This record gives sequence, structure tokens and C-alpha cells, in this order.
Amino acid sequence: MKRAYKITAWIIGCIVLICACVIGVIIIKNLLNPDFKETKIYPKDNGLAPIDTVININGIAVKMIGVKGGKIECEGLKETIELDDFYIGETEVTQELWSSIMDYNPSVHQTGESLPVENIDLVECLEFVHKLDSVSGHNFYIPTYPQWLYAGYLSKQLPAESNALDSHAWYRENAENFTHSVKHKNPNALGVYGMLGNVAEWTISGSDPLFIVAGGGYDTEKDKLTDEHREFDHCNVKTGSLGLRLILYPDKPKK
Repeated sequence: MKRAYKITAWIIGCIVLICACVIGVIIIKNLLNPDFKETKIYPKDNGLAPIDTVININGIAVKMIGVKGGKIECEGLKETIELDDFYIGETEVTQELWSSIMDYNPSVHQTGESLPVENIDLVECLEFVHKLDSVSGHNFYIPTYPQWLYAGYLSKQLPAESNALDSHAWYRENAENFTHSVKHKNPNALGVYGMLGNVAEWTISGSDPLFIVAGGGYDTEKDKLTDEHREFDHCNVKTGSLGLRLILYPDKPKK
């Protein structure tokens, strides 16, 4: 009889343990991969977007597109987030700009300076931005995910099922398994190139050591290439389809 009780208790214990593990996996999955659907943005009613600006860095013209701030909310964010006006890079950081600052080119695909830099981890990106600040005299940043998502929705990114996606993005079905020069596809409504496809882009949102990578790359399938496409990558991950884009804030008026 005692043996039967022990077996029953052991079975119940195993069932409880399995249930706890399943619940734990679900909780962890939701934490690491929150739902960013049903995104809504509320640009500021007053004021204008910052005027686009071009910054010359080591003889390279870096154009930054002005974005009017506002609010963004969606299920995956804990609360509505308010964003100040900011600039976002017209293109991903190119191999030309990276090499001029870092004195080396880490990219897997090296068939032209106008290709986006890739094969860089987040730690290298932060080092690049630090050196870029010293050379340029400006304070550049890597985008937060809310900033990236806000710019995408503000500019009315194209849905994956749209026939127009082919004219705006490089993805698995049209990229022939390599990156392409920036500005070879049409820009979005803000005038920003390549936010979807070509190379995915690091953001500084996440929880160390996992950070959100946005936008998808040349190896992303077309039906997955939307504003919500994202992955969580370790900060030391490097791939040939992962690069970065820059953020800059307008100068505050002097009092």
C-alpha cells in the first residue's frame, strides 16, 4: 500500500513539475518576445518636424531625416511612450562611413563602399558611435526600438502582401543571398531608405544581454518582412545581415 502511495505521489510530483516548466516557458517567451501588434502612434499636433540635415564626416555626407516626436503605444510596451523630436539616418551606416571611423571593414559582403556595414555586434556599434561623436562633434545614438517602430509607422511602411514591397526592400526572394547598395530601392514616405530588408538593424532596447533587432534583412522571407518583424539577439552576435542606423537629436535652443 505504501509503495502505491509513493508511486502516486511521484506521478503527481512529475505532473506538477511539467506544468510548472510549461508555465515558465510561456512566461519567458512573453518577456523575450512581447507582442508589438496593434501599434498606434500619435504625432504631436503642434510644431513641425526638424528640417532634414546633412553632416559632413571625413568627407562623407551623412543625411539625417527629421522626425516629429509624439507618442507610441502597443501591447508589447508596458506603457505609452513619449518621444521627443529626433533625426534618423537616411540609410543604414555604410561600409565607407564605418571604415573611415574604425579603420577596418568587418563586413562579409564587400563589393562596394555604399553597401551597408554588417557583421558587427552591438558592442562594436557602441564603440563606433563613441568614435563618430569625437570625429563629427555631434552626439549620435543607436535607435531605441520605440523610435524605430515609430518612424516606421509614421512613414506608413508597406505591408508584406503589397506588390510595392519589391520596389522598397531587399529580401530573400529578390536579394540573391547578398546585401545591396543603399538607396537602390525607393524610400518610405519619410524619405528613409531600407528600414525593411537588406540588413536588420540593432536597437538598444531589450534586456542585457538580449537586444531587439528590427526590420529584417536580405535573408528574411517576404511574408515576414513587416514593421513588427524583430528578433532578440545576444549583444555579441555577428551576422552578414545585421547592421545599424543612426539617431541624432536636434540642438536645443539657447536660452
